[in-house]
Amino acid sequence: MHHKAVEKGREALRYLLLTVIALALLAPLLWMAMTSLRPQEEIFRFATTLSVQSFIPTRLTFSNYAKLLSGDFPRAIANSIFVTASTVTLGVIINALAGFAFAVFRFRGSNLLFGAVVASFMMPFEAIILPLYILARWLNWTNTYQALILPDVANGFVIFLFRQCFLGMPRELFEAARVDGAGWLCIFFRIAMPLSGPTIAAASLLIFVHQWDSFFWPLVVAGTSEYMVIPVAIGRFFSMEGNDWGAIFSAGTVATLIAAVPFLYLQKFYVQTMMSSAIK
Repeated sequence: MHHKAVEKGREALRYLLLTVIALALLAPLLWMAMTSLRPQEEIFRFATTLSVQSFIPTRLTFSNYAKLLSGDFPRAIANSIFVTASTVTLGVIINALAGFAFAVFRFRGSNLLFGAVVASFMMPFEAIILPLYILARWLNWTNTYQALILPDVANGFVIFLFRQCFLGMPRELFEAARVDGAGWLCIFFRIAMPLSGPTIAAASLLIFVHQWDSFFWPLVVAGTSEYMVIPVAIGRFFSMEGNDWGAIFSAGTVATLIAAVPFLYLQKFYVQTMMSSAIK
């Protein structure tokens, strides 16, 4: 009985600690959401001291959201959703194909090539942004959707995840399919991909977060209102004349809520895939 009581006490303490950590992490997001509902003159009124008024507005207003929706921000939301969804779709297919090739085929220099692919995701994107922009201009891709989508499709870390996933599958499955006359693409789409659901979810989440938060490259290559994405649209609310904090907080709240939907759905698969890759 004493042992069970100690275990229950430890479990209660663990849940209490996790609850405190979760509240501490969610507090800035809650403050941002509540601040977006304040009038412009009261946004920072209760920001210097932590109190109930810091999170519960004394006066509620939706004027910040009305102003947000009357400008170019709805177009930025549509652009971000389209660009991110296209990048995730193409990224999962292309990176999975690359991971499948590295896992199944043996050719001269494959290990060296795979090492280069893995090392590529360690390179800061800002280091290649100038030659990438020159290439985009040469292809006449500035202010186009392909310039926003294609540079973020290939991802060395995602290729690594898919390779580890396909290496864990029994080789006999592929060999049996080959004996039955199936081609490699048929094996990939009908056997390998259906068995890699958690990895697909984790890869989708990684690509989604990276593309949804992308600011520098969209600002450089497609900064016009027609192709503007959410981070660039939020950046336009900052100016030398004064920052529109109501629009900034309301836009940040909208962007966070949209991004939270796939993140909350896919995060369990991400954790499962990370643990599986670490064990392997």
